[in-house]
Amino acid sequence: MDWIKWLFSTWTMIRLSGLTGHFFLTLSVLAGLLGSFPQLKKQKARLHNVHLYSGWAGLLAIVLHATLIVVDTYAPLTLLEILIPGKASYEPLWNAFGTISLYLFGFVLVTSDFLKETLGKTLWKLTHWLVLPAWGLMTLHGIFIGTDTGTLFTTVWYACSTLTLFTFILYRMQLRPKVKTPQKQASSRAE
Repeated sequence: MDWIKWLFSTWTMIRLSGLTGHFFLTLSVLAGLLGSFPQLKKQKARLHNVHLYSGWAGLLAIVLHATLIVVDTYAPLTLLEILIPGKASYEPLWNAFGTISLYLFGFVLVTSDFLKETLGKTLWKLTHWLVLPAWGLMTLHGIFIGTDTGTLFTTVWYACSTLTLFTFILYRMQLRPKVKTPQKQASSRAE
């Protein structure tokens, strides 16, 4: 029965909710990138659902993570220390990265689900790319102050998720249509 007490302790739940949030937000970003690949056109609707629901699940896990830190008795942070980047008494820089990441992910989710039509396609796409710095900040937060950093599981997770994300981003960049400059367009018309 000690394992049940350990599993549901505040400290374990803080760690699990942080890792769960990272997992779901990583899944959301990867599904979003995969949805833009022409080879997966038939899977676009399914990938969109994974992208959407895992994004919200990740955000909720991170909100739980932050909430549990406030109520933790071992190393608590105040609500202001969590909400104001750089204000934390413990590792202010790395905690700020986590807070900024939370805000960026929250902003992207809210604008995508509730303001997409208002923003228009171009502005929506620009705001949507904020998930990449958000993901990077979240990952740095986890690596540098996560208490599970250095364990085999988290080392493999951070390495694999980072390599996969960068591979997908590089591939996605290759899919962009080549834009002809006005000079090239004029020369191609003359031929």
